[in-house]
Parts: sequence; structure tokens; C-alpha cells
Amino acid sequence: MIRYFCPPFGKERLGSHAAIWLFLGAVAVSCHAGANPGNAADSGITNMDDATPSISGGSSGASTGSSGSDGSTSGANGHGSSSGASGGGSSSSSIGAAPDSGASGDASGNDGATVGVDGGAAGGCSGKPYKLCEDFESGGAVGAVPNGWQALPPSATHPGIGLANDQAHSGTMSLKSDSMNRDQERVEKSLATLGPTATKHWGRIFYKVGTPAPKPNVGVIHITFTALEGTTENRVIDTVVDTTGHHQWLFNIPDDSCCSSSAYDWTFDTSWHCAEWTIDVAAKSYRFFSDGKEVTQLAFAGRAGAMMSNYTNVALGTIFYQSPPNPVVVWFDDLAIDDIQIGCQ
Repeated sequence: MIRYFCPPFGKERLGSHAAIWLFLGAVAVSCHAGANPGNAADSGITNMDDATPSISGGSSGASTGSSGSDGSTSGANGHGSSSGASGGGSSSSSIGAAPDSGASGDASGNDGATVGVDGGAAGGCSGKPYKLCEDFESGGAVGAVPNGWQALPPSATHPGIGLANDQAHSGTMSLKSDSMNRDQERVEKSLATLGPTATKHWGRIFYKVGTPAPKPNVGVIHITFTALEGTTENRVIDTVVDTTGHHQWLFNIPDDSCCSSSAYDWTFDTSWHCAEWTIDVAAKSYRFFSDGKEVTQLAFAGRAGAMMSNYTNVALGTIFYQSPPNPVVVWFDDLAIDDIQIGCQ
């Protein structure tokens, strides 16, 4: 059962009135009409598909929704109701076209500015001292699983994930996920060589979304981009897209019982963009940045429900939990993990 409510715009129109005065045979006519477009920011969206975080705009803070699962996905990747974050406010940082001018801030302190990332201007692994760096230039045929990676089951049964040379953030190659399968199109790489960095680190990935951008006809599409695999999966770069094409960011786990989410203040475009996360298993903490700007609604610490653990692998690609009207196409490039913040450089 899908329940979805999203009033994207509020508009009120002032009526017109006329006054006519006649004096000594002279006629004067005065009319007035006006329109006030209202505020396009969310003011209390409830969005549920037995899975999706519910968002309440205005005040800051976090509230936990009810847990659940969706048996339509394979393995542990069920999609039940996740915790909701309260505090949308106005608009936060937008990717591409924003739902409004982006001039006003939100309750979390974001100033609504759009931060662009110039494709090809940064990235690559040559000369970089990061604990893990992957620019997908180390060999492998187009369409094949990158060297040093393996298909994340059940991705092995789907051809929708592999190396590509039609788009790249740096160099000539990237990882491309292209599928209409709700089951995952992902690959994973071992974190065994990272030591303590595996459980306390900064991570960064550049991504580009193909056209048409994911947008459901009804309800939402929940799409995971990047996850850390341990006792359970921690989805560190995760999105939910609504029928207007706007999406939120969230931190999520497979049973959707935790943890945080933003307002629907972002849209996908055709440029390369940068997503960063920082995570600390011992502190049970997490933060997220979009194009160098923190999405403060996602930050948390001391959250036992996040089920953080000793991570063994990082997963990259897409997995989505509702059937899209068109293929979901995303390119990934210049993944890096290190002890200190890497940034979008």
C-alpha cells in the first residue's frame, strides 16, 4: 500500500476590484490585481511506501519511524519504513535545479547554495596518498567487473554493472550501473588492507546520473549508491526520489529501522557531483556532505540502532526497491577512503 502526499507549491491569488468615479462627466477607472506565489519549501511532507522516511519540515531534530521490510527485494535488502528526520525548513544545498531560488536557508543552517563540481577537474589516483583509491583506470574490458572488485550477489546474475568508457570524471573509465532490475547492480571491494581505517574514516565518490533521471510515476524510488558491508549493511550514500523528481539523502540499513534523512530539496542533473561521508564505528557516528556542503539533518552520534560493525567491503553501484518507469543509469568514479577528509578535490 502506498500513501503519498506532497504539496509542492502553495499559491494564493489576490482578487481584483475596480472603483469607478464619475464627476462632472469625466470618468476615472482604477483596477488592481495581484498574485503571491507563496513559498515552495516543504511544510510537512508525509511520504510512506512501507519504506520511506517521513519528513516533517520546520523544526530540527530526529524522530524514529516504525520498522518494516519489503520481501520483494532479495536477501537482506528489504525496504521497510525508516526513521524520519524532523527539520526540513526551507531549502538546503541543491544539486542542479533547485526547488526554489536557493536563497533562503534551512533550519539546519544550510544556506541553500548550489555547489557545482566540474567534471574532469578533480579526482584520479595518481600521486594520491589515500588509504584506498579507485579511479577505474587499472584495466579491465568495458562491461566487465573492475580489477580488484567482485560482483555483489545477486549482481552476478545481472549484466547491468561494469566498466564504461562513455563517461568519466577523471581519465577515460568509470563504473556504470544501468538497469531496470529492482535487484542490485553492484560490485564490492575488500577493505582488509585498511586496518583501523575501515571502521573510522572519511569517504568520497563522484557520481553522474543519466537521463531521464529517476522519477517514479507514483510513490517513490529508493536508490542506494554506496554502502559499507559488515554484520549488516550501512548505506552511507542513499537517496529516495519522489514524483516531482526531487530527492532526499538518508543513512539507512536493510530493515529500515534506522537512522536519519533530509528534506526533499535536491534534484539530479547531468553533471558530475561529489558525495562524502565520515563514519566512526566506536562512536556510532556519521556525517554526510553533498558537493562539499554538509547535510546536517543526517548527522548523528551514539546511535546503537545504526548497527555499525567491522566493515569488510565497500559496495558501489545501484540497488533500488521499487520498479522504475525507465532504466536507472548512474556512473561512479574516483572513490577514495582515508583517515582525514578528502574533499571534492
